[in-house]
Amino acid sequence: MADSEMRTEGLSDAQPASRSGAEAITDALQACNVEMVFGYPGGGTGAIIHQIATRDIANMNGRTELSGAWMSYGYNRIKGRAASACLFHCVGALHASPVVHAAKVDSTPFFMMDVNLDNSLDFREGLQESSEVYPALKQLSKYAKKVVTADDLPLAVRQSVISASTGRPGPSVLDLGFQVLGANTSCAAEPLVLPEPPAASESAIDRALKLIAEASNPVLIVGAGVQLAQATAELRAFAEALSIPIVSTSWGGRGAVSDDHPLFAGVLGSFGWNSANEIAQKADLWIAVGTTFSQMTTGAWNLEKPQRVIHIDVDPNQLGKIFQPTLGIAAHAKTVLGQLLARADATGQRRASDQATIDRIAASKQEWFDYHEELSGQSGTPINQYFVIRKMADTFPAGTIMVGDSGGQAFMLYRSFHYKDVTPMPLGSRYMSLGAGLPVAIGAKLAAPERTVVCYHGDGGFYYDFMELSTLAERKIKVIVVIDNNHCLYANRQGMKLWGIQNPWVDLPETTDFVALAKSLGVDGERVTDPNDLEAALKRAMESEGSYVVDVWTDPETRIRRAIRDVIPILSDRKPEQGADRHISPPLAGSWPN
Repeated sequence: MADSEMRTEGLSDAQPASRSGAEAITDALQACNVEMVFGYPGGGTGAIIHQIATRDIANMNGRTELSGAWMSYGYNRIKGRAASACLFHCVGALHASPVVHAAKVDSTPFFMMDVNLDNSLDFREGLQESSEVYPALKQLSKYAKKVVTADDLPLAVRQSVISASTGRPGPSVLDLGFQVLGANTSCAAEPLVLPEPPAASESAIDRALKLIAEASNPVLIVGAGVQLAQATAELRAFAEALSIPIVSTSWGGRGAVSDDHPLFAGVLGSFGWNSANEIAQKADLWIAVGTTFSQMTTGAWNLEKPQRVIHIDVDPNQLGKIFQPTLGIAAHAKTVLGQLLARADATGQRRASDQATIDRIAASKQEWFDYHEELSGQSGTPINQYFVIRKMADTFPAGTIMVGDSGGQAFMLYRSFHYKDVTPMPLGSRYMSLGAGLPVAIGAKLAAPERTVVCYHGDGGFYYDFMELSTLAERKIKVIVVIDNNHCLYANRQGMKLWGIQNPWVDLPETTDFVALAKSLGVDGERVTDPNDLEAALKRAMESEGSYVVDVWTDPETRIRRAIRDVIPILSDRKPEQGADRHISPPLAGSWPN
């Protein structure tokens, strides 16, 4: 009789066979619908890796712990839950700590496990002593637990997935003492069904619809919460039913609705469309869904806010955080938008399409399109970044997932890329770390293999993560990498120049051959220095069987144009009459100092 048959003979479904802690962890991952595990081997991780591999659970090792964690981050943002997990050895876990922090501030579902030393070594100087890893990561996490007994493993995994995936999403971390992997446990790993997301009360829905009915010029402000809740269909249906214009935040809300939708009025904030900012400031009611009214969204709170605001967010701590909304609703975006639409239908509050509103939005958007045409105009060399973004939008198919690594080119991308269709957003905008772009794009591609995925990378950030090109080649994953190569840390360079600071650290070498580097790692590519060659290069990238790098040499003098009068992008300072020193330290005089 086989060992597995001996362990299960005579046991009921309610009492599973005794098995090792490593097996119990893997049982729990499967019971919690974790589809994929990213990681890096070392120390005690082997017992879990063995179980993952023998059970054919999808898995991938990044070239570093940091890359593996970013892959999981991108995967989970596309899926909208902790659909993947990370596994690292204790001394490598801190390499992934930036992603734990990013998941916290970017509201990203994320689940990481590290295998620490046997806890019997806590009072001795063990090799790779890591007793401080848990308290270090706990400070960055939404949920963190130290597991010292095998019987707790199924519940620890379950609670981690629930915490990461519900409410305001965030990071869960389990620090596993090595002894729990070999110890036996018969504790069950019960199949997990995530709880129904929170809904609004009937009275809140009625009050919201009353405020909307009383408004002559309402506007929907759409943030990352709509994307994370996978509520794009509900958003569109609600906006169309009541004929309400939509503006998106300049990063997290992009792609929640097509740029071509007649009710989409544009992108809000410091890196928004001038026309959209004007429409939002002329509204007499904001219906803000899944946004925290952050610095970049509001131009450091310089947008003129109407007297009436409905603020909808899954996190009640966001409601009234920096100003008092007329109505705050703590509810899941997908659920509450569905409630609003159903109630509007039940009470006959649908509005016929208002052609005057449609015409006003179209005229406003055309102002932006004309302005962007001017920005992206190209004559001679070097190549203008806005020209690159326009060519990518023209060449890549509708629904292409764009991943902009941190930097000036990312701000320009999410402002200027033309989203032809509803498209998921795999990267948050709050943490903004260099070097996340390529591994996040890999995670997004694994989560949505049917979509074209493009990583728009600055050359500065590419030095952080180019090693993952070898992962693309090894795993035969298709991601297009377009490098905005202006031989500098662009956003820092622009800021330093504005302040009159001489800083040679912002300059990067022209001697690095990224194409040769890519080919040495198994990925084809080409360099583009002539704007007339760009479209053909992007088409070759599309036609390539595997991943492809397009190294575009761009103009380091391209300016990131402001979208709010007298407010400087990135710095987002107040009006200049408050003093030149405000460039460096924006004053925060009140909750919303209009």
